[in-house]
Amino acid sequence: MNIEILNNMLVPIIVVASLCIGYVIKQWLPTDDKWIPTILFIFGAVSGAILFGFTYDGIVKGALSGLASVGLHQLFKQFLKIEDAPMQIGYNFDNIEPEEEEDEEEYEGENDEAGEQ
Repeated sequence: MNIEILNNMLVPIIVVASLCIGYVIKQWLPTDDKWIPTILFIFGAVSGAILFGFTYDGIVKGALSGLASVGLHQLFKQFLKIEDAPMQIGYNFDNIEPEEEEDEEEYEGENDEAGEQ
């Protein structure tokens, strides 16, 4: 496969914008993940029509760029072995258990026995 085809068909600004929109949808909107590629496909097609005019070539370039962002996200996710987890801001202190205080009597008894021997 010739790499020039990808160079001619993908629009970096649409890929980056689609990555950002996909991230926002995944993190903050209560949608099922199966809808994200469809939303980004439509966003890319509309963006391509706006950037290149309402032509077949512009719509296809935009739609492919929107779908490429989904593939790029999956590539990063699998390469870095990132699991799907909701974004956590800050630290949750609810799960911290207090440290158990050591029983001083145990140590005093052990020291007395060692001193007697």
